[in-house]
Amino acid sequence: MLRWPPILLHYYITEQCNCRCQFCDIWQLEAPGSADAAEVMTNLDAAARLGIKFVDLTGGEPLLHPDLPEMLAHARKNGLRTTVTTNGVRYPERARELAGKIDFLHFSVDAATAEAHDTLRGRQTFDRVMTGLDVARALGEKPDILFTATPENLHHLPLLAEWAHRLGLILIVNPVFSHRHKRELSREQLCELERYKYQSGVYVNTALHLLRRRGGNDPQHPRCRVVDGVVVISPRNELMLPCYHFCRERIPIHADLETLWRSGKRREARKHQGSWEMCRGCTLNCYFDPGFMYRVDSFFFKSIWAKMKYSRDKYIRYPRAQKKGRLDTRPAREILEQIVLEHRHAVR
Repeated sequence: MLRWPPILLHYYITEQCNCRCQFCDIWQLEAPGSADAAEVMTNLDAAARLGIKFVDLTGGEPLLHPDLPEMLAHARKNGLRTTVTTNGVRYPERARELAGKIDFLHFSVDAATAEAHDTLRGRQTFDRVMTGLDVARALGEKPDILFTATPENLHHLPLLAEWAHRLGLILIVNPVFSHRHKRELSREQLCELERYKYQSGVYVNTALHLLRRRGGNDPQHPRCRVVDGVVVISPRNELMLPCYHFCRERIPIHADLETLWRSGKRREARKHQGSWEMCRGCTLNCYFDPGFMYRVDSFFFKSIWAKMKYSRDKYIRYPRAQKKGRLDTRPAREILEQIVLEHRHAVR
């Protein structure tokens, strides 16, 4: 075990969403909440003092929160590196107020065609995310592309991998998780994803795949380290233990996150992390990915390798390609449509 402070703050700043994704159920909540900006600022101050390095301002759709730019600026003022994942719908009109405040900006793109993408998203968002990518590129934001791999869209991966490479952007491939009986990828389909782990610009964390092949988290021998590695805060200013998706306890923070984090309740949750029956078979990417850093084993080394490759591609390989004029500067949709046509001609 590695006795590090938590590395990541998952802050659910809103549960509101303007999509109806097939692989998510947050949008189905009857009374979605949104965080109070002043409480967020206070908790970000405390997170920095706890030694947390990254904050993921998430949702729902985080761009629906009117105070997101101020939250991001405050996080960076505290030395926290920021992450925002968006469906892209609101990004074009909010891009300038967000510019320079997000270290890891992720655009969700789930298929290479508008019809397939919008079917998975439950809304017509393809045009907006393409426009958003172009706006972000023009502002020098270097966004990542997040692809949630499902049994229904896996055949789009080769096209999106080529597209991201031409753009000089990272394609993050996350297998859909099985929370509440969602359909997971088969072993054969995981092997399909792993074909891309060496490809430039594609992030595939095979530690997650190994976990799935072993049946997910085992309460008798838990690999989950969510309480070690991740602090989870709800829109209602509650510390959620052990995590958002399988929450056993919601504890009001009352402007004292540090004391609460060192409390007996948190120590008890840490002692039992991953050992509850509800944790059986869990493969939630957002908790296991940072949690792999808290025990030195095969999961640790596979995850470290994927992160090192991500850093090499994002901060060394693609900047060099950009300086040499090797990246495609045309609109994102135009490039993708060309790739789709090339693929169709090749199949014929």
